Amino acid sequence: MPSGIGADIAQALLSIFARGIPVMKCRPEEMTLFKLDYGDLLRPTYRILPSRGWGQCTNLTSEFLIIYGPKNEYEQSIFDTSPYALPPGRTTPDRWDCDGFFLPSDRVIQRWGGSKNGPLAIKFWNHRRFSVRNGADKTYRASWDNGIFLPSQINWAIPNFTYRDILGRLGIPK
Repeated sequence: MPSGIGADIAQALLSIFARGIPVMKCRPEEMTLFKLDYGDLLRPTYRILPSRGWGQCTNLTSEFLIIYGPKNEYEQSIFDTSPYALPPGRTTPDRWDCDGFFLPSDRVIQRWGGSKNGPLAIKFWNHRRFSVRNGADKTYRASWDNGIFLPSQINWAIPNFTYRDILGRLGIPK
């Protein structure tokens, strides 16, 4: 039998069952949240793995875009990507994998199937070069995407931020 705390718990459960002690189901209000901080989680040694493909974004809007790129070794989140700021009129570097962009909560994406309100993550596959443009007031238009995701539908950071919140985080006057 394995050793450690898990083994102790397993042994205690076996003992309870052997003695015929009834096991009771907890009520939802009896459950205690186990609080974790991202810094508490073990992360493997960081290294960039060679990629067979990469995506590239061009920001043709008049606003800063938050884009999803390679995991940064100093970011302690559990998300698959890290968020980066892409200034207006700029393109991400060659061989630097941009996976998509963040749509703030006060913006709208105009797509072929209609419009969607933020907050959302707009995803693009590898080998894609895509651009994001301004549409009507507070609306973005982008190249044909490979999916839009609400928070919790993809393992990317999708905060409930307005564009004004983003400017504040970037230290840019609003």
